[in-house]
Parts: sequence; structure tokens; C-alpha cells
Amino acid sequence: MNYLLFIILCIIIIFYTYSLLKYNINIDKINKTHNDEKLKDKITHDIEELKNYKNKSSIITVSIIFIIFIIFIIYFVLNYGFKEGLWRLFLTWIFFTIATPTPQAGLMISIPLKVLYSISMDKSQFILSIFSLIIIFTLHYKFPYLLNVGMFGKVINEIIKKKAYLVIITSIIGSTTISGLFDNIIDFIKKIPIYFDKFIFNIILTTISFILYNKEMNKYNLYKILT
Repeated sequence: MNYLLFIILCIIIIFYTYSLLKYNINIDKINKTHNDEKLKDKITHDIEELKNYKNKSSIITVSIIFIIFIIFIIYFVLNYGFKEGLWRLFLTWIFFTIATPTPQAGLMISIPLKVLYSISMDKSQFILSIFSLIIIFTLHYKFPYLLNVGMFGKVINEIIKKKAYLVIITSIIGSTTISGLFDNIIDFIKKIPIYFDKFIFNIILTTISFILYNKEMNKYNLYKILT
């Protein structure tokens, strides 16, 4: 499910960037003829159509993410019942937010925020990670039995018990920097200036976080719980 969700979200990003690319290419064509007085009415009409196209592509993108979320709810509820299913889904989302260096779960929120409100995806991911950290540490110390529901909750419990905090740190760094890379790619397609040094810095941090993450997971035998 880890890689499947990541692939699905990558497809969504590709779809959205294609929509932005097509939108910007058409805008450029219109701008080149903007000085022609005879075409003013047609230009105004075309711009309105393109704005509607962009809005539709944004709505479709968010709708796809919402549908994916509903599918996961149905899957967990059918397999584990309503209460346990929703709780397992919540713990799964928490796990993929702060216990893996890839932003699968975070993208389900950061993409709509980027599309609808232009909030950078790395900022959204970092805030979601902090929010998830508060939740898991509260559960671990106040309601530890709730974390023992499902495989992912048990892994989180083990990470805290063994004080394998580098797993969490590298996960937050990796998921945040990858979100930043996605954000840069979308901005590049939209022809918004990006900082190349920040882009390279994100790539370096992502690589380091993946290496350290795998090292720590093997060191504390945490992969065994996931098999």
C-alpha cells in the first residue's frame, strides 16, 4: 500500500502539472497578441476560458484525491469494522507522515492546499509532521494501548520505546524536502521563479535522510515488524 499510494499521488501530480503547462502555454500565446486592438474582445474571452480551465483542472485534481481517500476509508471499514477501521486508517496516515521519508500521506493534504491556496507543499508537510508528532507522543505516554492497534501503530510505539528518534527526524526531513521538490517542479511549470540552490539542497537532504533512515530501521530491526 505504501508504494501504491505514492504512485497514485505521483500520477495526480503529473496530471496537475500537465494542466498547468497547457494553461501557461495558451496564456503566452494570448499575451503575444494582446497589443492588437482588434483582438481585445477575443483575448478577453479566451483568458476567461483559460481561467475556467485552470479552475476545472484544480477541482478535478482535488476530487481525485478525495476519491482516493474515500476508497481507503471503505477498504479499512470493510476489513476491520467502522471504529477500528477508521482508527487503523488514522494510524496509517500518521505513520506515513512521520515514520517514512516519503510524503505519501502528507501529499493528500499538501496538494489541495497548493492547488487551492498556493501554500507551499514543504511548509504544509512540515506542519503536518509536527501535528502528527504531538499526537503520537500524547498517545504513547497517555494511551499506549491505542497505538498497539495495527502494524503501523506498533512500529511507532517501538520507535519511541527504543528511542529511535533519528527514524522520525530523517522521515520528517525526507518527506519535507521531497514535498519541496514537488513544489519547485510545479512552480517551474507555472513559470514562477525558483531558487536553484534550494532545489539542490533539497536533493542532498533527501538523499542523506534516506540513507540514515534505512540505517536506523535496520539497526533497531523495525523492518521486521512491517513484514
